[in-house]
Amino acid sequence: MQKSLLRKISLLLLFVITIFRLPAAESAFPVINSESAILIDMGTGTVLFEKNADTVIPPASMTKLMTMHIALEAVKNGQCSLDDYVPIGRNADFRNQPPHSSLMFIEEGQKVTLAGLLTGLAIPSGNDAAVAVADFIAGSTPEFIRMMNAEADRLGLLNTNFDDTSGYSAYNSTTSREYAEFCSYYISEHPEALELFHAITEFTYPAENNLPDSGESVYGPITQYNHNQLAGRYPGVDGLKTGYIDESGFNIAATCIQNERRLLAVIMGGRGKTTSDGNLKRLVDVSILFTYGFEAWTVFSPGKNTYTEMKVWKGKRDFVAAERTKADDICLKYSDLIDAQYIDTPADLLEAPLSRGDTIGSWKLVASDGETLTEGTLTAMAEIEEGGWIKRKLDSFRLRRLSN
Repeated sequence: MQKSLLRKISLLLLFVITIFRLPAAESAFPVINSESAILIDMGTGTVLFEKNADTVIPPASMTKLMTMHIALEAVKNGQCSLDDYVPIGRNADFRNQPPHSSLMFIEEGQKVTLAGLLTGLAIPSGNDAAVAVADFIAGSTPEFIRMMNAEADRLGLLNTNFDDTSGYSAYNSTTSREYAEFCSYYISEHPEALELFHAITEFTYPAENNLPDSGESVYGPITQYNHNQLAGRYPGVDGLKTGYIDESGFNIAATCIQNERRLLAVIMGGRGKTTSDGNLKRLVDVSILFTYGFEAWTVFSPGKNTYTEMKVWKGKRDFVAAERTKADDICLKYSDLIDAQYIDTPADLLEAPLSRGDTIGSWKLVASDGETLTEGTLTAMAEIEEGGWIKRKLDSFRLRRLSN
């Protein structure tokens, strides 16, 4: 059954990518199944697509990304190490988790490193691993939840609240927009986590070294696959986290990098007639957004290596080459970039002498509808010496005529 689902996913991803690479794709606007979504170009922070992005929805197991963040912050601060062995108590035992939980299948008395637990959070989305991490970092789950909410407050996530460490509770809440803000922060703070945890496609537990002194476990090694089934299938996807409870629908936060450009998509409130149907639809939604973001949008460096020429009066030369100073990168649709144009404006009537590097005007990049996309200054690329007496007199005469 799983192989059949994976085959369907692969075929649908190929279809989505092919459709969006057709010439008409540039003007196509994504239509997705999910209730709420947002797509962001992470390099520039540009929102490329949004749909009901401020609707409050339970994050479900996407909650575990905050659990991982708190743990990784503890590692960064020297409180603990990824190689530390975490004692597995009764509370974390998989048999004591709520019904229908996603599980890593850890057992009381087993020996597992913090890195192993974080992998169990990221890949099989183990609710048992969430309890073990919380108790290890904070001493108790309630104290860890307090830390999660304090961090959400610090980050200014006003609609984000956590009621547990795993996402099982329907009282957890966030929005697509706020969760995307958190994901951006998470990636910037813990870039190594993508390769270490989120990009892994499968996870097997327990290994022999995880077993208690008795050498026995309820289950032998169990191999589970990344719930984010885009990892390893859609080019460049290396994170982040899925989630589902009845109250939220099918959620996913996914990130993808292609040609040094990273996109982030958050999908919430996906629906499906069955679990397989819902899983498939949310993956297709994300694939549509990623393909749209990469194929219809581009990052452009305004002013970079671009030049113009400005009129100079009373000089030995009548024109000076001017360089447009580089502005911050912008993300825009290919169609908007094709129609955009530079408008150059001299600071005033330019008169010699001029020195190389002098600011002699300004430029702006204007879209076809007249909107200013960005702007910068013009600087002289050469020295212009003052002209002779006759040249200065002639230009003075011409300037008087222009001013009349």
